[in-house]
Amino acid sequence: MPDTSIAERLRSYVTPSEPLGPSDAAQIADLEVAAKLFDIHNKSFNTLLRRDLSVLIGRRGSGKTALLNSYKYRPFLDRETKQAKIGTTSDFRSYDVVIDILTYKQFDRLQRLVMREAASIRPIEAIVDDWESLVTDYFFARLAHDEVEAGRHTDAVKQLYHYLHQHEDDHRRQVREMVWGIPLRERIASLFHIHRQHSISTMNREDALGVAVAHLSETKRRALLICDSMDEYNVGDQAFDRILGALIRFISHFNSRHERVHIKLGLPSEIFPEVRHASVNALKDLGNVEQLSWSATELAQIAAHRFRIFLELYEPDLAMRFADLDLDKRGDVRDFWLHFFPPLLRNRYESDEEPMTYILRHTQLLPRQFLMILKKIINSSHSSTGGYIRFEKESITEAIESMEPLIAGEILKAYEHVYPAAEKLCKPVFANFPTVFSYDELETRWRRKGRPVARLLAPGFDMPEFGEMVIRMGIVGVGQDETDRYYSSHFSYDSLSPVNIGEGHELCLHPIFSRHFTARGNAKRKAIIPRGIAGIRWQRDT
Repeated sequence: MPDTSIAERLRSYVTPSEPLGPSDAAQIADLEVAAKLFDIHNKSFNTLLRRDLSVLIGRRGSGKTALLNSYKYRPFLDRETKQAKIGTTSDFRSYDVVIDILTYKQFDRLQRLVMREAASIRPIEAIVDDWESLVTDYFFARLAHDEVEAGRHTDAVKQLYHYLHQHEDDHRRQVREMVWGIPLRERIASLFHIHRQHSISTMNREDALGVAVAHLSETKRRALLICDSMDEYNVGDQAFDRILGALIRFISHFNSRHERVHIKLGLPSEIFPEVRHASVNALKDLGNVEQLSWSATELAQIAAHRFRIFLELYEPDLAMRFADLDLDKRGDVRDFWLHFFPPLLRNRYESDEEPMTYILRHTQLLPRQFLMILKKIINSSHSSTGGYIRFEKESITEAIESMEPLIAGEILKAYEHVYPAAEKLCKPVFANFPTVFSYDELETRWRRKGRPVARLLAPGFDMPEFGEMVIRMGIVGVGQDETDRYYSSHFSYDSLSPVNIGEGHELCLHPIFSRHFTARGNAKRKAIIPRGIAGIRWQRDT
């Protein structure tokens, strides 16, 4: 474990009631604590942090914020990282200045500012230019402010102050107060008066950017602007779609022109088709995009990493049993969890299955979902046994049953801007419906139960739209590969281009939504398992 001070700070976030720490990375303000809880040994960290990556796409709860925020605590991650893990195209150690920009609240304000009058249709190039002005001005302000705070009163900093205050009128002042916040704007204004130089001539934006880039180059640093916390979008609104498309185009163009300063944008994959549609030139603007997704093994790994930290803090004697395990190795991750889980448990179909498989198939392979279930299991078992040595079977099944509605609700919430009536449409269709069915059976049920509801809530929404919705949301999967214990099906919750379904397709209902929509099971009483989880063994080979 690290020194006493970091252990004490870890206890502020990793507690007996939160044994895996916060599931939302935005809640962790201490950068060193965030670094300790961040597991670097996974595909997402090693492959998605490319230097040319502009847009990171991920589901709500997939860890976009944690991945983007990791740029802030790279010095702490350096202690944990194996050099061999960092590829030549990674920007792991590339940024010395990291600036947050554009929370959702700011984006809403910026939308009104950039679009000016709602009735006007402005050229997309003009909106892109407004984005560049707003974002680069904020970058100049933060860079100049932080340099002065660090005692670097250079000519470049003075020039940036001059640029930010030349020709400033009431409109620009109001815009900057809205975007930057009043404290930063007032601080910049006060410092400008200290560093005012009448000899500096008028500068344009490219001049100012050249000054900032030269300053970073002289000090051997690079800067990164992170645009995140933007999970909710008013997609379908013409003005909003234009401003979102302009933002994507601005970032794409900016990153292609500048090496010393980059921007990375986090976007929810739930609305990626709408984002792609909003882009003026999707093939060009969305060329440097990657999706954040997880395997079942990686989820088990990051949870093991966090739970071992908890044990080191609160149960050091028990933690010593796992001191020699390398949680970067699948076999050691398996051995870690085998210590706590029973070998098998009985599911609702009265069939035996491995506990880790049982848990994972009740998720859409998102870290937040998995951590929420495990936290419930750990706390419930501790309440029953008074310790952390073994997880009880009853705690596991109770955790699934209690967390299913929360997980289902979060998935439905993430899609509410695209499908606001999703839950009200699905409930009558899937109530007392089998978990294994054909497309024809689903279409028949839709005509009887879904279409009357759609006429009231979503006129024009019919079976093709319903089929696309349930596939895209991961409610329904395609295929019915049968084993002695499961029906295995492909769910598109991790796909940016879900498959189309139609006549002849065999389909399955995801376990998360089976109880939520009160489905009746299936004739063979077999559980449904996503193909990304099927086939993984968590027991030791005998």
